[in-house]
Amino acid sequence: MLLVEPRQLTCHRLPIRTMPNGGWLAIEATGISGADVQIWKGDRNDVLYPLVLGHQVVGRVAVADESLPFEVGTRVVVEPDLRCGVCRRCQNGIGGCRQRVPVNSYGRLPSTEPPGLWGGLAEYLYLDPSSVLHPVSDDISAELATFVHPLAAGYTWAVELPALAEGQTVMVLGPGPRGLACVIAALAAGASWVGVSGLDSDYDRLAVAQKLGAHLIIDATTEDVPAAVADHLGTRPDIVVDVTSDDPEAMFTALDLVRSGGTVVLASMKGNRPVQFFSDLLVTKQLTLRGALGATSAGYRWASAQIASDPSMDQLVSHQFPLTESNRALQAAAGMLGHDELLSVAVTF
Repeated sequence: MLLVEPRQLTCHRLPIRTMPNGGWLAIEATGISGADVQIWKGDRNDVLYPLVLGHQVVGRVAVADESLPFEVGTRVVVEPDLRCGVCRRCQNGIGGCRQRVPVNSYGRLPSTEPPGLWGGLAEYLYLDPSSVLHPVSDDISAELATFVHPLAAGYTWAVELPALAEGQTVMVLGPGPRGLACVIAALAAGASWVGVSGLDSDYDRLAVAQKLGAHLIIDATTEDVPAAVADHLGTRPDIVVDVTSDDPEAMFTALDLVRSGGTVVLASMKGNRPVQFFSDLLVTKQLTLRGALGATSAGYRWASAQIASDPSMDQLVSHQFPLTESNRALQAAAGMLGHDELLSVAVTF
């Protein structure tokens, strides 16, 4: 399904070309993320059309040369970011490799870049030699396996970046798939208390957060988040993770909410809008502020193992669509088909 221009998905057949190295993945399922929705809507300025959407991919290795460390038939999840290892961003260990334009990443490269199949809304995906793959259990469904991607981000954002220590407390702003993943990861890492806030339209997601073990859920539409946390926890949390979507005010809530000497992880984009930032709060509270973009390989390794051993995650993929209904899958992920029981969305094959 080729995204020719914003909101225009059309069915195309692209040839599987012979490439000098790398391999091919037979795709089983692809998760739909908020970033996919933004690209589909035309809200990103770092996109070249046409392209094949989808970066949360799971499938089986169909063709592989010596550059790929897995045998044909191995079921894997594919990290979205590709890394040349040469550019300054790669050498500094941060995402956003500039080897290809606009971004060297699955689901973001245009189909004009050979061999064209760079996204998950297709039957096959080209496995670049720099692809990072992680084996995932054959005992779980393909749609559930796509949740490895948000789960890896949850581990990176709630555990790895803030260096979560056993017994610490965590507040998550935003109960989307990655917010729920932060709850799972923080509890698994030994957090003594985890809270989650969302909007009134997030009722179902907040209920799932509670089932997953969150100690407090807050409807920020009607409740004062800092007051609710103070009443329940009795103090300020050690770590606050902002996973809200396009909400600049959440950043200020996070900085106000966290304890002095605590850590705030900003893991969401704010729509490229200018935000007036008061640095005195950061200084006087002596905070650590971390920006987060995607998941680390350590996060993927943890998530690939965790998802096979935690039965509570069976409920986390709420909607699935066939490839021919990719447009409806994107509409569902955008909330255009309603928010009731909307957790995460997968396209299956």
